[in-house]
Amino acid sequence: MFKLSKPTKMLTKVSIFIFIAIVLLASFKSHAQSPKLELFDSNGAPAGPAIILKSDANMTLTGLINHVVVMQTYQNENPFAVNARYVFPLPDESAVHAMTMRIGERVIKGQIDKKVEAEKKYEEAKKAGKQAALVRQQRANMFITNVANIGPGEQVIIELEYQEIIDYSSGTFAIRFPTTITPRYHAISGEVEVNTQNQAHVNPLPTGWLSPVYSIQNITQNSTQTDNVPSSQFSLNIDIDVGLELVDINSKFHNVDVQNTAFGQYKIALNETNEVNRDFVLEFKPLQKEQAQAAFFTQQFENGDRYGLAMLMPPGDHFTQTQRLPREMVFVVDTSGSMHGQSMEQAKKALFYALSLLDSDDSFNIIGFDNIVTPMSDKPLIASDFNLRRAERFIYSLEADGGTEIQGALNAVLDGSQFDGFVRQVVFLTDGSVSNEDALFKNIQSKLGDSRLFTVGIGSAPNSFFMRRAADVGKGSFTFIGSTSEVQPKMQQLFDKLAHPAITNLALSDESGNSLDFWPSPLPDLYFGEPIMVAIKLNNAKSVVLAGQTAQGPLSIKLSTQNSSSAQGIAKLWARQKIKSLLLYNEQNTVKDKVQELALTHQLLSPFTAFIAIEQTHIKEVAEQTAQATNAVPQGMAMRLPQTDGQSRLHILLGCILLLGFGALKINRSFKLSRARK
Repeated sequence: MFKLSKPTKMLTKVSIFIFIAIVLLASFKSHAQSPKLELFDSNGAPAGPAIILKSDANMTLTGLINHVVVMQTYQNENPFAVNARYVFPLPDESAVHAMTMRIGERVIKGQIDKKVEAEKKYEEAKKAGKQAALVRQQRANMFITNVANIGPGEQVIIELEYQEIIDYSSGTFAIRFPTTITPRYHAISGEVEVNTQNQAHVNPLPTGWLSPVYSIQNITQNSTQTDNVPSSQFSLNIDIDVGLELVDINSKFHNVDVQNTAFGQYKIALNETNEVNRDFVLEFKPLQKEQAQAAFFTQQFENGDRYGLAMLMPPGDHFTQTQRLPREMVFVVDTSGSMHGQSMEQAKKALFYALSLLDSDDSFNIIGFDNIVTPMSDKPLIASDFNLRRAERFIYSLEADGGTEIQGALNAVLDGSQFDGFVRQVVFLTDGSVSNEDALFKNIQSKLGDSRLFTVGIGSAPNSFFMRRAADVGKGSFTFIGSTSEVQPKMQQLFDKLAHPAITNLALSDESGNSLDFWPSPLPDLYFGEPIMVAIKLNNAKSVVLAGQTAQGPLSIKLSTQNSSSAQGIAKLWARQKIKSLLLYNEQNTVKDKVQELALTHQLLSPFTAFIAIEQTHIKEVAEQTAQATNAVPQGMAMRLPQTDGQSRLHILLGCILLLGFGALKINRSFKLSRARK
């Protein structure tokens, strides 16, 4: 009988171990590529498939205002009742002012209430077996819908209404509707919580934070199985009535059908299904040779209050005649894991193009950041051929990985300094995938100094809430780049704007010089090609005067309020802008009462108010499970985020295999050495 030596036995065992590990790895990988999205009760027991969500958005554009109705249809296909939850995006400037719950033929109008009270009423209704809906604002662009006790096979429709001001820049109007959320990186702040067992742990999540759940089949590129994964459906219809003939109606990333039903009236419909993995963007231009210089709309209330919405575009010659000043350009690029894929490609292309636009009088630097900050140079460099080639090599070396620690990047570029003889402009390229926005806004405000911060949103679903408000506080502007094909025109527009000084110290008054109650306040710096959009409480003002300071001297623009067009919803937009400014420039606890009162008066969602709707009849079964509707992973995103999920287990298994292989090699080497000695 053949007998194995001791070392050979050991090698055989190790080989079997490695073989089993490889089989387990293959099994794990196969399972990871075709997961099943399942419900679990509070004890962790499987409960069944999740609900199916269908979303519809209907927009009506009149003047400068977009009125939007969003319908969320929750379908429970389980043989038992469930509670539903959905974390979803809306535009960061939206004023959400109405909510309705529909159950079959029954219609329950939602009521605005203090957030704490609304949450209490919802929990009581849920436990009592009543059907109820609760809508809250987690961020200005991130909302949460909770629906209690959806019966077996039942549909519940939640209808939300909001208003927003249409974007206008360089002669082009634009609307943007987000359909999914880029996963947020939660920076660990070092705050420690102590539980009942006196065990301390660091909590990286913001208080009350609820994260989206993502459809796993979108994460794995080679997955073809979608068992038990709900398919979200989305439809979008837009009615445009601006009274002007339009040209270049262009849906940037989706296929649409366009009908011109009458002069100045257009109907647009999305003709794709399940395209919910990137922001929808529609751009259009009025058929006119010159850009719009001003537009004014007013709303009259029965109590005598009058509100106005003004768009003012200073003449371009105030900018183009101004001598160009030398600049220091600092490009800060996000290289965190959420930027992996198309977002990183867009950022690199934007940087390469930005370098080509630098003048020999300019100086520049490039700073990459994830968990750590990596500057190209310790100090700004002259834009010489040698330094530009060095910069190109640095850009090629950038790779997306790690967490989105924006705080460190801001500390590296902002220190409150003043600059004489040149303009210092910081261009921040990121998807804004963070949850600690408020702390970052305060950091920018305290350290901005004489710098100006311009944010460039990269990716298919960037966090525009962070980037727009960071630009507001940084006295700059926000640019959204949704694909690599947009990099060149969008960066060219940005650099055309940055090449000329801004109008600063902007203020509004009436014809007698009396200050007006206007928002946003303070008004941001004004740049070439971008108008100022401002909501104003007019009182008895017959005209509005915009005053500011340019490099050539004072600038004053007067606009009559008597020849304005009538519009609805301006008061809500005024209140929404006032709430935004109060929260952006003040500590939240110091303005809570003001914000809450404004939101309740104007029926608006806010951090301190919520919509609640309760059906008073009871159902037979009280739901014991909660299903969270899924979001699609943003297009082009590889989900390379720091996290503790199946990826971690996969890494552990790979590590074990490597250790076993190393052990086998060491044993084999020891065996050979012992034989050589003999």
